[in-house]
Amino acid sequence: MSTPRSSSVVLPVNELNYAAEVLDSAVPVLIDVSATWCAPCKVAAPVVSAIAERHRGALKVVLIDGEESPALVARLGVRGFPTFLAVSGGVVRETLAGFRGQKPLEAMAARLLGAQS
Repeated sequence: MSTPRSSSVVLPVNELNYAAEVLDSAVPVLIDVSATWCAPCKVAAPVVSAIAERHRGALKVVLIDGEESPALVARLGVRGFPTFLAVSGGVVRETLAGFRGQKPLEAMAARLLGAQS
């Protein structure tokens, strides 16, 4: 079952492609860990997609469905949905639990992009 927000700019990631798409990524990665039943996740979806579109090529935005990849979610230390992780060089640099609006997520993306230089 795919999440409604999956789009060409937000790449679905699971246990099978996590290493290739996130850990080995040549660009920083913003991870959105969500669940299809999560209301705040649905509210965050258009913001996540807009960030992905705006920073296409410089920032990879991926979506992990928490119900489809519970072992991966546990390994990442995620305890609730949505949770956002900023990954650069294969290392989680920042975690943001919960959706607190567009500005905090945009700021997280900006810090992630600044960390690559």
